[in-house]
Amino acid sequence: MTARPGRLLPELRTSDGVVVAVLLMLLGVNAVAVGEAVGGGAGVGVFLGGAVQTLPVLWRRERPVGALLVLAVSVPVVWWLVASAPVWPWAVLVFGVVRRVRPVPAAVVVTVTTLVAPLLCGVVDRPGDPARALGTAAGLLVSVVPVLGIAAVVAVVARARAAQVAVRRRAEERDRLAEALTAQRDRLAADLRDLVAVRVERVVARIRELADPEPARLAAVTEDARAALAGMRRALTLLRGTADPEPVGAGPAPGTGPRRWWPSRGGVALAGAVAGLVVLAAVTAGLALPHVRPGRIADLLALLDVDLARPLGLLPIAVQVLALAWWRRAPLPALVVATLGSAAASLLGTTHLVTETSWGVLVYGAGLAAPTVASALTVAGCTAAVLVTTLATDVPAALAQSPVSWVLSYLLVPAVWGLGVLQRRAAAQAARREADRAAERATREVRAQRLGLARELHDVLAHELSALVVTLNAARVAPDPSALGTIREAGERIAAALPTLLEGDTPPAGALDAAALETLVAPVRDAGLPVEVEVVGPDRPDRPEADVLAARIVTEALTNALRHAGPSPTRVVVRHDDDAVALEVTDEGVRPGHRPPAEGSGLGLVGMRERAALVGGTVEAGPIGAGWRVAAHLPRRGAGLLPEPERTVV
Repeated sequence: MTARPGRLLPELRTSDGVVVAVLLMLLGVNAVAVGEAVGGGAGVGVFLGGAVQTLPVLWRRERPVGALLVLAVSVPVVWWLVASAPVWPWAVLVFGVVRRVRPVPAAVVVTVTTLVAPLLCGVVDRPGDPARALGTAAGLLVSVVPVLGIAAVVAVVARARAAQVAVRRRAEERDRLAEALTAQRDRLAADLRDLVAVRVERVVARIRELADPEPARLAAVTEDARAALAGMRRALTLLRGTADPEPVGAGPAPGTGPRRWWPSRGGVALAGAVAGLVVLAAVTAGLALPHVRPGRIADLLALLDVDLARPLGLLPIAVQVLALAWWRRAPLPALVVATLGSAAASLLGTTHLVTETSWGVLVYGAGLAAPTVASALTVAGCTAAVLVTTLATDVPAALAQSPVSWVLSYLLVPAVWGLGVLQRRAAAQAARREADRAAERATREVRAQRLGLARELHDVLAHELSALVVTLNAARVAPDPSALGTIREAGERIAAALPTLLEGDTPPAGALDAAALETLVAPVRDAGLPVEVEVVGPDRPDRPEADVLAARIVTEALTNALRHAGPSPTRVVVRHDDDAVALEVTDEGVRPGHRPPAEGSGLGLVGMRERAALVGGTVEAGPIGAGWRVAAHLPRRGAGLLPEPERTVV
């Protein structure tokens, strides 16, 4: 997964506005604190400088490395002007680089910018005092590294999850496409082979009955061969037609699988990384605190330190870290648990900056992976709990801010949650687009399969039939006893090709009478589907194509009934008229306890309609009462695939 070079100007999305708004609100909180501590002018300078440094965030998708480098160059400049560094835009760009660039280059770029920018800040801050410059750089690193580390870990987790999802989707798409192609090929091949074979078998039978090259008999064989060839040409026209088949279903939407409540590997990795950051921050703060003067830096280091003499105070920190492991699998319970840990840490006076910062990850996860209403209520309740607990305890000096700053900091919570919601909706839209593209690809593959079948039919029989018609016409014009042997050889070659076309289990290519219908429904009865059958009117064995297709449609409808409704009482009625076959398959609805599949292959109704189209017929399907009904009308004569041939009198 690599970042692709994009346009010079970024492609803006709704989420970009939310991200910039969140960053500006964070900047406002910092600017208010600086204004109160130093002066209003300094606060304005911090806000303006940070606002300029927020702009590279807009390029985090198209040019993440370039955006991070631009920010890194601007950090010492703004530090020289207002002594402030843009922690959160920096974190967003680190996330973008780690998420979109290959691991090794991403690690190099992030590490170099993270180390060099603070060092340059120290140089421009104390150009003539290397020791003080190094101290400034170390202090900046202590405040920046935990936030950047969390952003990098979240990016690694997101990258791994995206890769897993992509692999799973590709595998599901391959399996689904293979199933669709197999079903399409088997169905169309069986239908068309049987239909063509009806005519071809007549030709072979007549050739085998020829005792002499008598013109009248040759004329009858010629007419049958022409009828078979015309039917095959119509079949090839249908298969090669410009109209694409209906799209193949693209499968269930992502995220609809079984819910798992144990932590994912990515969540465990996130929790482990945050735990490592807590330890690293505690060690660094413990070493630096004795050498730092009282003030903002000392207060910040105190929030990063851990008091090992109070083991009970470590428990809330551990709870907050462990809750991160469920940030995607169970974000709302994880947020509640982390909030309880935060409240306990406030009451015990052991609040830790890294774990408090990670609380925002759970807020984002709630918007990203939980239902909107439930996550909104949970986030609101947890935010209120944090606010009440903070007001009820002694707030550390580093967190003591003005009312304006408090309002801005708590406005960040719905902004971060809203960013998660927007990201989830964007991911759902992307998944739908990918599903549509997968369906289009499957449709193209199905069409290619149809064309392959057309080539197969043409190569197997069309050449032989065409040659046979030429031989028959020549024999009729100039009777020759030796021509009979040539005709019989052609008939045997055609007969030898028929098994290739008729391979597989197919229903008999004959009339659909009561006995044939009983044989047809026997397999589904054995599978547990109670079926009642009725045949009205005499069948027409001289025109079997419509009966063959009717048998196919009945089989498909019964299979779908058993799959989707379970052992539901089903009725099959077949009506034979002089010019059509009508059938109706109805069931009484889903049986109690049966769990129908969430999604089908999308080929059932498409296949029935395509079968009916072979003879110019129609298929209707839809609910009827609590059940489902499939009705088909299949003409025996007319504009179908294999019209009744016109006999010529010789």
